[in-house]
Amino acid sequence: MSKKQRHQRNQKAKKSKNSFHRDTLHKSHGSFQKHGKNRVSHDPSARELIGKVQANEKGFGFFIPEDGSPDAFVPPREMRGILNGDTVKAKVGKDSFKEGKFSATILSVVKRAHEEMVGTLLKERGELYLKPDDFRVTQPIHLIRGPLKGQAGQKAVVLITKWPGDGPMEGRLVEILGFPDEPGVDIKSVIRKYQWPDFFPKPVESQVVGLPENPSETDWQGRLDLRKMLVMTIDGADAKDFDDAISLEVSKTGNYQLGVHIADVSHYVKEGTPLNEESQDRATSLYLADRVLPMLPHSLSDGLCSLKEGVPRLTLSAFLTYSPTGEFIKAGFAQTVIQSRCRGIYEEVQQFLDGTGTPEINSKYAPFKVPLADMVKVAGFIRKQREASGSLDFDFPEVRAVIANGKVVDVRKKERLETHRLIEDFMVAANEAVATHLENSKIPAVYRIHEPPDASDIEELTTFLGAYRIPFKGMDFTTPIGLQTLLKSVKGGPYETVVSSLALRSLKLAVYSTHNAGHFGLALKSYCHFTSPIRRFPDLIVHRALKKALQKEKNISPSKPLDKIALHSSEQERLAEKAERESQKILQLRFMENKVGQKFEGPVRHLTPYGAYVELNPYGIEGFLPLENIKDDLYLLDASNLVLRGKRGAKIQLGDVLKVEVLSVDMVFQRLLLARIYG
Repeated sequence: MSKKQRHQRNQKAKKSKNSFHRDTLHKSHGSFQKHGKNRVSHDPSARELIGKVQANEKGFGFFIPEDGSPDAFVPPREMRGILNGDTVKAKVGKDSFKEGKFSATILSVVKRAHEEMVGTLLKERGELYLKPDDFRVTQPIHLIRGPLKGQAGQKAVVLITKWPGDGPMEGRLVEILGFPDEPGVDIKSVIRKYQWPDFFPKPVESQVVGLPENPSETDWQGRLDLRKMLVMTIDGADAKDFDDAISLEVSKTGNYQLGVHIADVSHYVKEGTPLNEESQDRATSLYLADRVLPMLPHSLSDGLCSLKEGVPRLTLSAFLTYSPTGEFIKAGFAQTVIQSRCRGIYEEVQQFLDGTGTPEINSKYAPFKVPLADMVKVAGFIRKQREASGSLDFDFPEVRAVIANGKVVDVRKKERLETHRLIEDFMVAANEAVATHLENSKIPAVYRIHEPPDASDIEELTTFLGAYRIPFKGMDFTTPIGLQTLLKSVKGGPYETVVSSLALRSLKLAVYSTHNAGHFGLALKSYCHFTSPIRRFPDLIVHRALKKALQKEKNISPSKPLDKIALHSSEQERLAEKAERESQKILQLRFMENKVGQKFEGPVRHLTPYGAYVELNPYGIEGFLPLENIKDDLYLLDASNLVLRGKRGAKIQLGDVLKVEVLSVDMVFQRLLLARIYG
């Protein structure tokens, strides 16, 4: 399928998303007519609500209301004609079968989650059909005639022409992705599944085609010229879009001035333009296992906006001043122009600081010897202040697939270095300073908020601590200090990873909001995202707000409601996270396909009524160990003590190291199946 055809298809899907869908099945005045026992029909307090359906492969589902009301159970008969992710109108009331719970009756479909489905073509009785990749969609999609002809076993995209109900789902083949073992097909399937655009529309391309390779002197007129300042970037070895650069100078009085210089994307992306509309719609760049789908066209993300070494770049700078003993003194901001002197790489800078660098590395970073030493000091100041306020630091290694020539050749845990922490400390400090300035200036902006957990959120954590006899008396886990105290108490011990994981799961999701509610995890009163405008749209909004504050503009109302932008950006962020995780998971499973029959050992990370999840050393990949594949005893989950307990006295706890064999790789449910071995 050509880019033009895909664009037309995407535009049609986008249009459909913006209109209300009404399923034609059993329709009367826009509502489904259901028959049989109704779990909420006798509840006078039942309400009609709008929300999304989360389907389960066993046929039932859960209704998640938009207004934040409690989730409600959706019985299998109510799921007829409903697919995972659909937005529906439902009648929600007390569940007549389960005290204290809620049940939902589906009244109508408001919006379908997907116009298209990605899956595998299979053949039965000479007819092709599509088995969706989403295992929660259990119905096959029968293909109607069209110009495209696929083959059994190929991955493909189908446009749904008939929704489930009276008969089977039907659809028209619109794209053949290829066979699963062909390079890139797995990731292309993820892109299509999450309907993420992988090209830019013509109006956007037309807008950027005339942009220069580098800015000129007229572009930086009126800006603070920092081109002679010793500025550097520090990023990963494979990074291309450099959002941020740093500098460190010491005044005659001994004060440290940290400069955090961020690409001024807002100079090129103007409100009301096709480029702005497209970047707002995407809201974020998508970082998949083998590629990046940028929020901005490459000519900007990798070119004109990227803070490359040796070329002038327009920036917005935050200047943070600290005393010789580490007290924060003040923050200042300016529109600037910089010229990076060095394209630093995390691992190289770490080796240089540790004194283990090669002659080439030492020569490269020699001009930055003094500034880098001072940066380490200032990062220490910032970290000490953050720790004192209760900031939480979860140190989970990232598991990444290593790809060569389109194939996965290894899976490795990505080590977190002190240089990673240094940049994180500087970016957090700059984000906080900008948010505080905007709050004090009363400029409308988009904040990054993280609300504290409720008592119910921490139940699983406290259950585990009590069951495993880990002291937590006097710790209030609804405060950052309380959780930080717990994490410090288990650091280096056998339960560090388990406690950290449970603590993280107890926290609410951070989101974007026009209301500054503070950031629980960072223990900050004000926080926003300022440092990554190349890859995040909320940062671009913050840049525009900061410019208005610097220019003391009276007209500070944005052209579009910021609350809608904040909500959309949060939703896109969650979607991107799912796609990114799935792309990594798929490639990790592909890597394990030739390891079926091999033996590993690793710690138990999660327990369920059906088995345990075991992390396989040295890769960090999790596999599922079903109860029936543990032969030394008959196990049941003791939920109150978070342990698998055998009838003959054996038990399996979180953190236990087990020996296992890889039985199979299940690409449908995207999991690794294990069996316990002994001896």
